Amino acid sequence: MSQRWLKLLERIGAPTRSVPELSDVRRPPRLRQGVWHEFRDYDILFQLYGPPESSPFFPYHCPTLFAAIDRLNLQPRLTEISGEVTVERPEGAWEWLDQDTFVLLELPGGLSVQMGAHLLIEAGAQLISTFDHWPLANPVRLFDESDYTGMEAMSWPPQQIRLDVAIDSRDILDSMVTLAPRVFERTVKGIAADAPAVWMCDSRRTVATRPGPGDFDNRYFIDDSILPGEAQLRRLGIRKLVFFGASAQTSPSNDLSVFINQCHQAGMELISVALDDPATWAVPLPMSPPPEVRLSGIKFPKSQIGGFGRKVPVPSESSGGSFSGAGG
Repeated sequence: MSQRWLKLLERIGAPTRSVPELSDVRRPPRLRQGVWHEFRDYDILFQLYGPPESSPFFPYHCPTLFAAIDRLNLQPRLTEISGEVTVERPEGAWEWLDQDTFVLLELPGGLSVQMGAHLLIEAGAQLISTFDHWPLANPVRLFDESDYTGMEAMSWPPQQIRLDVAIDSRDILDSMVTLAPRVFERTVKGIAADAPAVWMCDSRRTVATRPGPGDFDNRYFIDDSILPGEAQLRRLGIRKLVFFGASAQTSPSNDLSVFINQCHQAGMELISVALDDPATWAVPLPMSPPPEVRLSGIKFPKSQIGGFGRKVPVPSESSGGSFSGAGG
């Protein structure tokens, strides 16, 4: 178990003096039919949407959003898959995705998960989640298995967005459980520890609108604890860095720009792939290094138990109010 995951679970489990144990994703005890709602547990999703434990990238796999499922009693729902992801593949799609390739997949929330899942299913990539934030808790409602029988999928794109939170990350978890049966089917066949690595990033994390008093601010940035250094990548034989954005005109977020420049200075080839241009899925485009960006001004509120997310204080509340997400 990664130290980051263990540390967060220890802090979450402190009130009950218990630390949750991870089930073996290859033999999940609760699976009976392999349907989507049997994959709603945090430990199963953490493993499905992360690298093998033997992977050198396992320590960078971020547990925060997965832990929130258990901490906040979240209820991920079935959702439609975007047509941008399921569009017909061009001949030669993903042939460039090999062991010397490192992919930064930066799309809005659930789209990043959906495309990442398909790269795992279709090309055997290993996924690394970077979702270092807490969501708002769902309204308290406990489902039983009968509630999921015949449940219709939520439409895509999501129609009901919560406005009292900077990043409404329900689309991330909904996409995870929806695709979990297919990801599970591919994962049990084996994902190699040296498979091409795909970092799933939420492009909304730094550009979301700043919430007002009483709302929940869970904006965040990707720091060095989630990204390997360029020296480690070189030791692992990584020679190409791929930026997978929404379009060919999309620039990487500021927190990735520094990392991309460091990789370029270390001699890695930079190429780009665009969601809206499937031709690039077969033939990626050359990419210029992004402009240098100073990150000293990025300050987002962290939760007391790890990750990002706190309620914005109301001026009349001397203590800043209770937390709406992580609960402290």
